[in-house]
Amino acid sequence: MKIAITGASGYVGGAIVREFEESDHQTLQLSRRECSGEWMRYSLGDDPAKIPWQEIDVLVHAAYDFSPRTWEEIQNRNVIPSASLITAARHAGVQKIILISTISAFEGSRSLYGKAKLAIEKQALAAGATVIRPGLVWGERPGGMMGSLEKIVTALPVVPYLCGAGGLRQFLVHEQDLAASVVRWTCSEPSNKPLTIAHPTPLTLREILVRIAEKKKLRRVWIPVPWQFAMVSLKVAEACGISLPFRSDSLTSLVHGNAAVVFGDDTFCQPRPITP
Repeated sequence: MKIAITGASGYVGGAIVREFEESDHQTLQLSRRECSGEWMRYSLGDDPAKIPWQEIDVLVHAAYDFSPRTWEEIQNRNVIPSASLITAARHAGVQKIILISTISAFEGSRSLYGKAKLAIEKQALAAGATVIRPGLVWGERPGGMMGSLEKIVTALPVVPYLCGAGGLRQFLVHEQDLAASVVRWTCSEPSNKPLTIAHPTPLTLREILVRIAEKKKLRRVWIPVPWQFAMVSLKVAEACGISLPFRSDSLTSLVHGNAAVVFGDDTFCQPRPITP
């Protein structure tokens, strides 16, 4: 099979590309940045009709643009272009469509990111796609949020960590387990509801940071910081136009996560727990 993967140069998209290629599938990497292997420059909002759909058996949609801040901008840069992409693939006769969503997407989500992914999920499910909701993705060389946490633990001998809200518990999934599940779902009938892919035992943010330090054999001093203080600081910085690697909306996702996560839908994957 030949698999088109959006967001292929990103952390999660790259892991999915590697898993497909190791499983002897061809990939067409759709990305804003140049990729190794066969790739095509594509950003959300570009004309999806330019994608060579006649060569494609499966579309994996993993791209998301985090630069927009307002709900209107997010709709225009992510929700509407995702609907156009999925519609174009379906009309072109692509056999399988898989959307990489997030565990932060659920009815009642307070974060704009969660709301946007939920809106995209509904479009994907209506088109007969399979929707996968990964937890916080980790690995040996992590990117995304786990990559940011690892940089903090590596750089600072005294590490502040957010506390409150039940310790900001997170469900995690190893990048290989997530990617393997995506590959296996391309050979199965689509699910009619979102699939949560994560280890069912959550960890607090402090526990995650401690395990990162243990893995790197680092001794650190841990300083708790109330999440409310961090939220105010982030919003003040954003109001002043200061660009930060971590946004208030991301903190909203951490603090106000889904209190009723459902596991057990994916019979293909038993995600491993995070280990030092």
